[in-house]
Amino acid sequence: MMRWLLAGCAALVLAACASTPETVPLTTIAFRPVESHFAIGGRLSARTGDEAIHGKFEWQHAPGQDQWDFYSPLGQIVARVRRDGDMAVLLTAEGEEIAEPFSQLMRRVLGMNVPVNALPRWVQAGVVATEVVRESDALGRPVRIADDGWQVRYLAYADETPSARPRTIEVSRGDALLKLLVDRWE
Repeated sequence: MMRWLLAGCAALVLAACASTPETVPLTTIAFRPVESHFAIGGRLSARTGDEAIHGKFEWQHAPGQDQWDFYSPLGQIVARVRRDGDMAVLLTAEGEEIAEPFSQLMRRVLGMNVPVNALPRWVQAGVVATEVVRESDALGRPVRIADDGWQVRYLAYADETPSARPRTIEVSRGDALLKLLVDRWE
């Protein structure tokens, strides 16, 4: 009997010492204000199936207006997309101009249908409801959210403070994957 009691105590001690990832109740999610104006820059990759693009980007965002500049990995401008409302103009490196709805132009450039209206909130780790948060870190920052069929993962933040901005963001749905590595926030 004493052997069973000692074995049981040993099992409890070992279980208590096992390292398990800290989970944060969803009520402690750090809701962060979503800025209406921002400028970011960094690197991106977009992949759908066997097709992929890689390069650098600069993005200026304001309500109803966006400008995305896309660069090759070596820094040459490849395309510029300017949005005003729902319409946008794509200017290619060859000087060609294409006017279409913003979501269609971004699909043309990235090779995937990204929800452009949610992207400004996603890059800021803005959470509109706790039910979209699937995982959070010890500081209450989202690590993984699910929003309208899309999975958004925050692989790294700029620093270890609760208000730190996301540094590495993955947005995926099916075989579509967009990864942004943000080097600069303004």
